[in-house]
Amino acid sequence: MWPAALGRWAEIPICNLCLHRKRPPLIGDLVARGKHSQRKSKERSQSSNRWIERQRRDPYVAMAQVQGLPSRSSFKLKEINEFYFPHLHAKLEEKCKCSGSNRPNRRKLIQPGALILDLGAAPGGWSLYASTQLKLGLGGAVVAVDLLSLDETLHSCNSDITSRIRANLQSNFHFIQGDFTMNETRKRIMGAFANVSKNIQNNDSAGAIGRRPNLVLSDMAANFTGDSDTDAIRTLDLCERAMAFAAGTGCFNPSYSPRDGEGVLEDGGALLCKFFTCGRENEAELMDAAKRAFGSVHILKPKASRKESSEVYLLALDHRKKNAK
Repeated sequence: MWPAALGRWAEIPICNLCLHRKRPPLIGDLVARGKHSQRKSKERSQSSNRWIERQRRDPYVAMAQVQGLPSRSSFKLKEINEFYFPHLHAKLEEKCKCSGSNRPNRRKLIQPGALILDLGAAPGGWSLYASTQLKLGLGGAVVAVDLLSLDETLHSCNSDITSRIRANLQSNFHFIQGDFTMNETRKRIMGAFANVSKNIQNNDSAGAIGRRPNLVLSDMAANFTGDSDTDAIRTLDLCERAMAFAAGTGCFNPSYSPRDGEGVLEDGGALLCKFFTCGRENEAELMDAAKRAFGSVHILKPKASRKESSEVYLLALDHRKKNAK
């Protein structure tokens, strides 16, 4: 019974978001408290019900919960690193043998001594997975960047992501809260890699690989507006910004000629970036830029990515920084 009928309406607290009175919960029911809270299943929209049902049936969501991961996206990077890249590398290696050139033997995209830059890192799933693939003794390190902190958007039970990454990498993990497209943030990023490099040199590690990252990761997506075309274009723009940050803005110029210091990537480095397919005419500029700045470019669709999603990953290898033809 509503307390209003008992003359106790004033005792019901007001919703912090809308000033509506909160309905008290019924025994054994999951009713909402205020119009912004969760509603009964029968009152939810059909799209909400479909989303909830999809989450319940998704094996990757279940595995993420069991493993205490912040999201299911960790499995996408794991799949690319441990399945797609080895097969892709084997094909490229065979191609190099046929042409008489040599290619470094790499079993995984993430090498134990890699310096990794994770753009748009929150809530931290990719940085956490990467930290498990690196070896501190070989100088492996991660610099994560986001407008939000890694733990800010997580529930309390999963809010230990930062500490779990630090447990793996110790002082070789740096988090920078800021906009990577701003010059000040770029300086902080390169400063973090410089500090990591100093630590490697001080420890006389055989895995020292310089002051620049050799792998840039980006699982960024624009805040959804509800319009799939708009969301795809905005996310593509983020991917292009990540490309420009990694390889330099000049790669979008048809007369591109690699110059030292323009992009943050080490010579021979790689970029892995997410976008949503939105037509060849829209994607052409990104693909052309990738082909100018990298030796090989590939589009991947991990099994962990939902079939109905237009989400794909651009994997660009062998960054041409110094001696591009």
